[in-house]
Amino acid sequence: SQEARRTLTGHVGGDAVLIPNGVRVKDFTPEVHDRQRRRELLFLGRIEEPRKGLSVLLEAMPAILDQVPDLKVVVAGPGDNEEIREDLPDRVDRALTFYGSVSDERKQELLREAQVYVAPHTGGESFGIVLVESMAAGACVVASDIPAFRTVLEDGKAGRLFTTKDPAALADAVLSVLADDAARRALVTRGYARASQYDWDTVVDDV
Repeated sequence: SQEARRTLTGHVGGDAVLIPNGVRVKDFTPEVHDRQRRRELLFLGRIEEPRKGLSVLLEAMPAILDQVPDLKVVVAGPGDNEEIREDLPDRVDRALTFYGSVSDERKQELLREAQVYVAPHTGGESFGIVLVESMAAGACVVASDIPAFRTVLEDGKAGRLFTTKDPAALADAVLSVLADDAARRALVTRGYARASQYDWDTVVDDV
């Protein structure tokens, strides 16, 4: 990524050729692009790792549930969810389903089922391959505006960006894509086209 390239050239000097991470897009692509998806949010990542931003999503949930009270949130990733759930409001806790660690195949299924993939990361990401996987699976991506995510999402053309570490901004972004089917589908279409640029069939030529 450009972020990794800047770090390398800044500390080591010289120059570097940028070759992006590759994704096998066909492994994530649903058989039917317009399939009916569950009205839910999906979070993937280590749930106790602060920079993955689950706490930002959880802080945003009351405002989201005020507008969409039946919305479900699937959380997949390693970590102890009992400690996280202790201090949650009851309605937020009821909306959550924790899956723990999942296989690559199950991750692909979850991405193909969810309407919206939320990436509330707070920093420390040089690329964001899970965004590419989500776009390949046809999920609408809502992500924090850290530089790496902004690059992958083409400054918001391929997914909805929100201010990093801002639960209110996250809630507004999620609600905006849930409320506007046409806008959400447009983001999904642009997202799939963007993911195709990272397909191994394309990236291997750069390698």
